Amino acid sequence: MVPITQQRTLAERLSGAFIVLGALVAGAFVLTALAYGGGAVWLTPELARSREAEKAEASSYAAMLDEEHALRDYVETRDPRSLQAHVRAELARQRANDALSSNVATIPGLALAMVNTRLAEERWRAEWASLAADVQAAALAPSIAAGKRLFEAYRAEQAAFAAALERRTEGLARYEQWLIDSRVLLELLVFTAVLWLVTRQHSALRDAIVTPVAALLQHIRRIRDGQLEAAVDRTAPRELAELAEGLNEVVRALVSARESAACRDEALSDHSIRLHQIFDASREFSESLNLAYVVGSVRASTAAIGGYERVVVWLMDDEQKCLVDSQPNAVDVGVDAAVEIGQGLAGRAAKSGRTTFESSTGQVRFSNDDHARVLAIAIPLIVGARVVGVLEARYLEARVATKEVLEIVEMLATHAATAVESARLHEVIEERSQVDALTRLLNRRRLEGDLEAECKRCIRYGRPLAFVMLDIDHFKAFNDSHGHPKADTALQAVAEVIEGCTRTTDTAYRYGGEEFCVLLRETTAEDAMHFAERLRQRIEQRFESGELKGVTASFGVADFRSDAPTPRALMEAADAAMYESKHAGRNRVALSLRPLFSPVAALPATS
Repeated sequence: MVPITQQRTLAERLSGAFIVLGALVAGAFVLTALAYGGGAVWLTPELARSREAEKAEASSYAAMLDEEHALRDYVETRDPRSLQAHVRAELARQRANDALSSNVATIPGLALAMVNTRLAEERWRAEWASLAADVQAAALAPSIAAGKRLFEAYRAEQAAFAAALERRTEGLARYEQWLIDSRVLLELLVFTAVLWLVTRQHSALRDAIVTPVAALLQHIRRIRDGQLEAAVDRTAPRELAELAEGLNEVVRALVSARESAACRDEALSDHSIRLHQIFDASREFSESLNLAYVVGSVRASTAAIGGYERVVVWLMDDEQKCLVDSQPNAVDVGVDAAVEIGQGLAGRAAKSGRTTFESSTGQVRFSNDDHARVLAIAIPLIVGARVVGVLEARYLEARVATKEVLEIVEMLATHAATAVESARLHEVIEERSQVDALTRLLNRRRLEGDLEAECKRCIRYGRPLAFVMLDIDHFKAFNDSHGHPKADTALQAVAEVIEGCTRTTDTAYRYGGEEFCVLLRETTAEDAMHFAERLRQRIEQRFESGELKGVTASFGVADFRSDAPTPRALMEAADAAMYESKHAGRNRVALSLRPLFSPVAALPATS
């Protein structure tokens, strides 16, 4: 519910404040006007009349005193001048009495006191003053003591009358002072009330306007500085509250837009990083034609981009119609090194040519929701509408495979397919250029490179090296009598025997025609002689019967020597020893620059 203070608008608040202030000032003005009016209409004139009455009464009393003194002097001295003073005092008394009567006659309490004073005054005048002032009746004048008694009676009435006048004047003066004090107090109260009201309204308006406006300005400055925080002052007037709420709606919209922009920037940054990884990976494995290196780079890049724990690159074996692991030693224990087309995750991806997913339950499907959890993914490696392999990536635990990650991995697979196929074709071409097509042994081109490298190694490290050359005896006659197919079969059989006798560190070659050679690493001349003799016996035993009966070979053995540290010298020494074997009767082994080694059970050489 909206607070009550917020239901009033700013205009209503200002109007209410001015109404209260105006009513207070108007009331104070009315009361002050009434006080001033009452004082001016009644109190001030009454006070003036009372004071005039006091003056008149004082003048009348003073005239009576003068009149009494003058008459007493006249009675005692009969001086006419005293009588004249009496007459002047009498006139002054009459004027004072007239003024006193005009000011007091309408006042009931004072009028009675004035009448009593007049009566006492007339008795004194009638019973003593008139007689004392009569010149004719001077002998009949009353005594001064009698006059004094009458005058004292007058004085008592006059004193009461004067006291009454004084009391009335003092009362009116006090009332006038009270009225003045009341007006001052009222004005002071009004001023205090107005000051309090103004202070209160200032504080209220400050809280209602200045503070909310300052908060809005501060809020706007924070928005300008990028601090998008919604804050509504719910105690502000309705207009400012609506303005703040509108500003907060703008802030919320900006926050939402900034969050969306941040999400987009983060996604774009992540996408850019992944594209950069793809570019680096593509450039890395595209610059090499070594199949093992290319496959390893593809596996590492895929694992890094998609966060996979295990990546396998399956290569298509067209002859066996299956997928074979490009790096079988890197596959986990228990995983087959070959997969049939259409079987399993990789096999189905290779058969369909589509990206295939494996769920946590082991179900294989060709589609995947953007937020579905998968355990593995297989992407076919396609080059020219032909599947050349499959890129299989697995998690240890099922995860969400987003559309963005899948697109990145599929893009990487597209580049990887071309690089893998190029490396594989290069490997095939390289193999064909170094392998004899008939015997499947390495050819002379490969021999020259290996021999040069091994001779350099022997020179550097001082390790032994031996070289064996053999030539099939009377092969031209065998070819002429049996034909080329049989001759080729004989060459293939000799090659098989040679491969069966060599170690993993040794390398056999077809030197040309019916000549073969074997490079024996870490082998002395004596050990090479034993190897050659064992090989000679195996060949002899292989052709003891059958259509190819009678095929033998002559051997020449040479070891690497410091006096002739060149591949050519080693080959020439072995070749010379081989011809020594032929000249000595064939089907035997000869060591270069050493006596011929003739086996005890050697068969006689055939011509």
